[in-house]
Amino acid sequence: MANKIKLVYIRKMQCMCMGKLSIMDIKQCALQRFGTLRSGALFMKNGNGKIRTAFDIIRQYRAGFDFIVWIAPASALRLSVYKKMVKYHAGDLVKKIYFYSIDAVSFSTSRFLHLYDLTDKYRTFCVVDESLTIKNTEAGRTRRLLSIRNKFKYRLILNGIPLTQGLIDLYSQVEFMSGSLLKMSESQFSYNFLPFGEDSQSFRRRWSTPEKEVTLVEMMKPFIFECDLHLNYKINYYDRYFKLTRKEADSYMLEKEQFLKDNYPVAFLEVVQKFQRIYTISEAKVKAFFRLIKEIKKRGERVIVYIKFIDEIELLRGCGVLEGFRYVEYTGKSNKKLAVEQFEAGGDVDIMFCTYKVACMGLGLSYCNNIIFFSQTFDYRDKVRCLYDFHQIEQNKDVNIYNFWVNTGLEKLMKNNLCRKKNVLRNVCESMGEKEMVML
Repeated sequence: MANKIKLVYIRKMQCMCMGKLSIMDIKQCALQRFGTLRSGALFMKNGNGKIRTAFDIIRQYRAGFDFIVWIAPASALRLSVYKKMVKYHAGDLVKKIYFYSIDAVSFSTSRFLHLYDLTDKYRTFCVVDESLTIKNTEAGRTRRLLSIRNKFKYRLILNGIPLTQGLIDLYSQVEFMSGSLLKMSESQFSYNFLPFGEDSQSFRRRWSTPEKEVTLVEMMKPFIFECDLHLNYKINYYDRYFKLTRKEADSYMLEKEQFLKDNYPVAFLEVVQKFQRIYTISEAKVKAFFRLIKEIKKRGERVIVYIKFIDEIELLRGCGVLEGFRYVEYTGKSNKKLAVEQFEAGGDVDIMFCTYKVACMGLGLSYCNNIIFFSQTFDYRDKVRCLYDFHQIEQNKDVNIYNFWVNTGLEKLMKNNLCRKKNVLRNVCESMGEKEMVML
């Protein structure tokens, strides 16, 4: 009952502030709302704005906490530019900050116990950056953070986008902000917000409906203090479709049938990995890639190429496609810092190959306005984050996104799956008031 009264009070306060049409009043209203709820969310594109806004809120309540617990992915904390950004906006609060990586919270018992001890003895203001990393309720990081949620006096989650895989991404984030908002288990959440439906292959899958998405956002709105996901440049999208040659198609079908025959039953992702490797370097696709990178170089521009497998670079080199081009690799096996430095420096480096999973926030790649998704992925987050990671695009230049698709059943399945996730994200963002969200 007390929570209902609190939310009614907040709604009234929102209406009063909105009626005055004053930006300062609305901002003050939001800050007062945070003081009442003691938790909230900022969904903003990566960069200075998100961190600056977080500290605008933190400063208002500096008398109410002893320390700031700043939790972020290890990949971000390893970047000196990221920590410098946090410390710069912290100002005189910098001495109160304790940094913890999400990975350490998950895998290091000593680090987690240190965090537990800190929250047990002192009043803490917890910030979780890249909060999508705690979406999986089965992951150790999520379970541990939820177990000490109430020990933090204030809680603030930050993320470039609210979700990528579907509405279920929001469950753990909402639970971390407030255990009394949903009042349901994950299975109950799925039952209420993600009813079963059949996809194009007649498989029963859980997908949310637009009505359910709006309902959840309405419940969350008191906790959402900022939603600014608009990128300040125009994006041109180009889908390129390629057919396998008769020889490639026959070889693909033969290997696919043999693989399924010898490995039944088999994990779906294993099938995906195997099948993509068979057709990813197809003749028509490679020829189109060569023509495109020549065209980009002729325009005096550079390109980032996303691939799923490292050996795709070797295969492209073996085809002779990369002759006359200088490239760098940003992969799990490369010197990533050197690759970024060489690519940003310009010179005669034309191409940067990136594998999806090692792309990380805050790279600050500038003066590159072309992205090619040479091989595709089911993980929508991998695709969306590319634009929000490489945010420092040269002003007054359009960004060109090239998607390469091969006419296989697997690629069609990927495209349909990504389209569903994109529609959910669009509807959620529009419900939050962000109508100009950029999505791939």
